[in-house]
Amino acid sequence: MTASDGAATRRYDLQVHTDASPCSRAPPERVAAAAVDAGLDGIAVTDHDTLANVEAVRNAAPDDLEVISAVEVTTTQGHLLALEVAETPPRADPMAVVDHVHRQGGVAVLSHPFDALRQSYGTDLEALAVAVDGVEAVNSRCVCRRFNERAAAFATANDLPATGGSDAHFPMELGRAHTVVKGGGTLADALRDGRVRPGGRGRYLSGHVATKLHQGLALSDRAVDAIAPGRAPPR
Repeated sequence: MTASDGAATRRYDLQVHTDASPCSRAPPERVAAAAVDAGLDGIAVTDHDTLANVEAVRNAAPDDLEVISAVEVTTTQGHLLALEVAETPPRADPMAVVDHVHRQGGVAVLSHPFDALRQSYGTDLEALAVAVDGVEAVNSRCVCRRFNERAAAFATANDLPATGGSDAHFPMELGRAHTVVKGGGTLADALRDGRVRPGGRGRYLSGHVATKLHQGLALSDRAVDAIAPGRAPPR
């Protein structure tokens, strides 16, 4: 925790994946260690459509690293970060997902909303702007600068808090993009109050290459295991 303009600030990486996601092989203990190495005050474990590894990361983390229970939800349009939730929201229409998050007392943030190379949002944007609690304006895996720029402009135009997240698939990626939280209280409160801002950088092409290699290896392992169960080569 640092001091800035007379108020305490904290740094959170609000999009982190573990090996509970198909895009990652990062075990919980390595994720926790990487967050500490990156000097973060907290991370949101946002595996795809599951809360499976939240407790494992929390158990591996030191007491001074906050681990937020979260999910990256696959909606019928783009992805949505459900932060501070105890149940995994269903894969559904974005508005239904946001409603499910709010009924749990959580906060809903649009995840890389205008990245044309991944799932993105294109309809009902005015209704979404009213419903969500924030917009991920810096995602380190957005290859084109304009994807993050459009997200930031959307947040500004709709007076929505802007966040940052590394979208880490590998431990060394944690903290590449992050969210600076000003003042005390919970992350959810800070988001609702607008006491957050994004930091870090995007345009991380090599990360995408590494992910594609990982996915290829995973497919190879599954093919080998289908032929000879239990004999997939270690990686």
